[in-house]
Amino acid sequence: MYSGYKMVIDDPSKFHLLTEDMQKTMLKAAAATVNVQAFLTRKNAVQTFHTDFTLRNDFTEKSIYVAQAPKEAMSFSEIESHVGALDRASYLERQETGGTHKPTNGGQLSIPTIAARSGSRRKPVEDSMYRRKVNKKIIKYNPYHKGTGKSALVSAAEVAYEQKKFLKYNKNIYRVTSFTKSGDNIKFNLQMIYFRGKSETQTKATHWLTEASLKPAQDAQAIFNSQMNKLDK
Repeated sequence: MYSGYKMVIDDPSKFHLLTEDMQKTMLKAAAATVNVQAFLTRKNAVQTFHTDFTLRNDFTEKSIYVAQAPKEAMSFSEIESHVGALDRASYLERQETGGTHKPTNGGQLSIPTIAARSGSRRKPVEDSMYRRKVNKKIIKYNPYHKGTGKSALVSAAEVAYEQKKFLKYNKNIYRVTSFTKSGDNIKFNLQMIYFRGKSETQTKATHWLTEASLKPAQDAQAIFNSQMNKLDK
């Protein structure tokens, strides 16, 4: 996914009438123009991320790239630049166009709760709460394994608490924060770490890249004039 800029002139057929030095100057100015447009687009996109998105680290910002036009282009057809998102941030394409988010292997989405994010939705998932790490420490509750469903849950919760593991219960994943036993009186508290009650979510289109590219595109002539002035000095 990317937005691109390409430099053209009103009548390319007359380009040969210019002096060689002027041709080189115009080509350099054109290359500089589309590169300035690309970097301005990136700047606008990053600003949108910080104002409209919930960023938990700098991963998204660092995933926006700029592919510059060659500074020594021999023709206007070679002059184009691109700005977009790296494949590692594929979710940004869904943010741009909107769409459905589903787990890659089917089943239910694993949505981290506030508890997995150190108490704030704006914070990243704690390192110890990454799903791949949690998966290795899950005690699965099996209501048909040991006595009644209730006793099986109590048994699984006790093991999870004592071994500092996680409990999978009704598809969701929990941390057992306390467990007390006094005779037949047993109490324990569960804190949800991952909610797994949805097979998909809908993302509304934000058009973050399209919006970021509009102003640089409109300013193409002014940017080109500025670049020409710099080269004439």
